[in-house]
Amino acid sequence: MTKVRSVLWAVLGTALLALGAVPGARVPIIGDDFQALFETYAISHGRFGDALTFGWGQGLLAGHFNPVGQAIGAGYHFGAFTVSSHLGLSPQYYDVIIGSLLLWLAVLGAASFVTWGLRNAGLRESVAYWPVFALLSAVVAATIQLHPWSNDPVTSFGPAGWGSAAIGFALLALAMRAITPGRSGWVDFVLIGALAVFDVLYYEMLVGMIAGSGVIYLLALLRARARRDKAAIRRAWGLSVVGVVLPAAVFIGGRLLAVPAAQSNYTGTTVAFGPGALVAWRAAMIGALPAGGWPYLFRMSRSVDLQPKAMLVALFLCLGVGGLIAAWSRTTRIAVVWTRSSTILLGSVAATWALTTALHTTTPKYIDEIKEPGQVYLYYAVGVICVAILVSWAILALVPRAPSAARVVALVLLGMFLVVQVSLNWRLATESVVAFTPNAVLGGAAMSDTAPETDRCAALVGFAERPWPEYYRTAIIKDSVDDYQLAFGKTFCSDPAALARVAAAHG
Repeated sequence: MTKVRSVLWAVLGTALLALGAVPGARVPIIGDDFQALFETYAISHGRFGDALTFGWGQGLLAGHFNPVGQAIGAGYHFGAFTVSSHLGLSPQYYDVIIGSLLLWLAVLGAASFVTWGLRNAGLRESVAYWPVFALLSAVVAATIQLHPWSNDPVTSFGPAGWGSAAIGFALLALAMRAITPGRSGWVDFVLIGALAVFDVLYYEMLVGMIAGSGVIYLLALLRARARRDKAAIRRAWGLSVVGVVLPAAVFIGGRLLAVPAAQSNYTGTTVAFGPGALVAWRAAMIGALPAGGWPYLFRMSRSVDLQPKAMLVALFLCLGVGGLIAAWSRTTRIAVVWTRSSTILLGSVAATWALTTALHTTTPKYIDEIKEPGQVYLYYAVGVICVAILVSWAILALVPRAPSAARVVALVLLGMFLVVQVSLNWRLATESVVAFTPNAVLGGAAMSDTAPETDRCAALVGFAERPWPEYYRTAIIKDSVDDYQLAFGKTFCSDPAALARVAAAHG
């Protein structure tokens, strides 16, 4: 019976996450993701090994030292073109499926982190994993915000956004498990050391997750010293060495070996402090809060209509949350009580959220781009889950003690919030669908050898005649034509009139 309940909790949480991801799934592949879709396959000449080699090299340029992450990213984009062209499908399906899986894995890791955090706080006997996963999924699904930016991790940069979050929260979960009183052995040290090094080779933002795990070891050390537990003290020091010092040495050494950012025009890895960095950090932190980006996002959406499809998604979300509440009241007994060990979870979450955000907002590129809440970059993928963890903690701490009337009012307000948030997300997705339809059309045409050449030429012209930056237009047109030749052995478009229009758009 326990296994059946666990499966039901897992299904409920997964369904809620899927509903929260529906508006973002409508957005075509955009921005650098769209360019990389074609560029990686073209540069590698259709060879997977060459794609990985290309990505590895990119991870050593412009101040980067994330060759593992760049290689995996190149493999991801290579896979997008390869799978889509073999199946004759739009690459958006590939992007949505993998992105949704990475979101699910990120919440899975965060739920494990929270479960072990609750057990460390003194709730060892009453905490089950899958109810926590379902609760966290509900909060993420309800509070996730779309943003009209090509660098929004909700709709793009899947491996770097949700993928980074999944890897980072897995590390935090291992760290929290490793400091559980009474735990011993060397397996935790090996797993944490290996994953921590992998993290810093994957993406720079994950240094913030390393810092979050460092807070776990520090607070565990203080707890062990207060209890005069010599074995726990030695364990905390050892975990700090393999989980913080080792990846820090790899990161710093790697940055020294990488090609300096000064040798390129990319400023996203150059460190910059000052008032501008503080403004960007503050905006980014507020933007991760529920409704934190609403003022900006409502301006960008132009209008928010209660579309029937959006209302249907909101209705199902409300029903899912209602089902969660009903199941929770019958089968789960978790009431958070404050203990000193509670600071281990809360302190590490706060540090992770603040520092992953700061790693982007203390660079010239994002100081220039992030001016107010709602303008985001990849840190949002980590930030929104950190906030969901804090909200879930508050729910577990307050709801069991709240009077019935307060609970009813909270549910009504939650329903109203969901209607507004889903409607806003739907409207922003619609704006992106309209603005980036040429992307979807060109992507679909380049992946199928059954479409008439007239349709392919029309797709090429339609994309070329939009007001893209010149470097972007040139790269995508050339690479999409080359990729089609590589994949299908025939010319993408040979119509002189269409090619003349494409050339005129360049000029």
